[in-house]
Amino acid sequence: MSLFRQWSFDGFTPHEPPPGFSSASFGMERSGEWNVRPEQLALSPPNVMVGAASCEGACIRMLVADALQYEYPDVSVRLRPPREGGRAVGGMVFAWKDPKNFYLALVDLEAHEVELSKVVDGQETKLGRATVKPKSSPWHVFRVQRSTILSKDFIEVSFDAQLAVSVQDQSLGIGQVGLATRGETEVAFDNFHAFPLFSQRPLSGPAAY
Repeated sequence: MSLFRQWSFDGFTPHEPPPGFSSASFGMERSGEWNVRPEQLALSPPNVMVGAASCEGACIRMLVADALQYEYPDVSVRLRPPREGGRAVGGMVFAWKDPKNFYLALVDLEAHEVELSKVVDGQETKLGRATVKPKSSPWHVFRVQRSTILSKDFIEVSFDAQLAVSVQDQSLGIGQVGLATRGETEVAFDNFHAFPLFSQRPLSGPAAY
């Protein structure tokens, strides 16, 4: 199986969970709801992936790509808030081993904040947080790179081509990647890309997908 993967969700059956992915949760009993929905204004019509749940607080819902393992991933996704308004907090997980061990990068599209954290043995630790300025577009670009320089691992998170968070951390190694949402929210995702990061260059603007 190729490690260079992209998902537009357009070949999936609407209103059903996506094949090739598994749902998981942290801080809640149920794994939340992930469904493919028709969307005429999707970046790549006709479908988007929507993550939603009714939990409150710090609960996290994840949709993890099956059978893909990365040590130094470059992952990106396009995302937007619900059209009717409301809180939208979404992003990606990486180095995912199980529902109690993973890295989590999220953007709050209402508060304009990016946050990076890690969950190790079921304990969440905040690694970095920053305020960002969204572009004037309903769809936004969210990207995470993990690289290694001189035996040190660096994680860099960008939003709409702005480098928001950069930290050094080696708590978790190889693992899976996927989408995530937090709290009482609904987020639409499109054009999810994942591939191994061979370059050790610092984070630049998003690739021209």
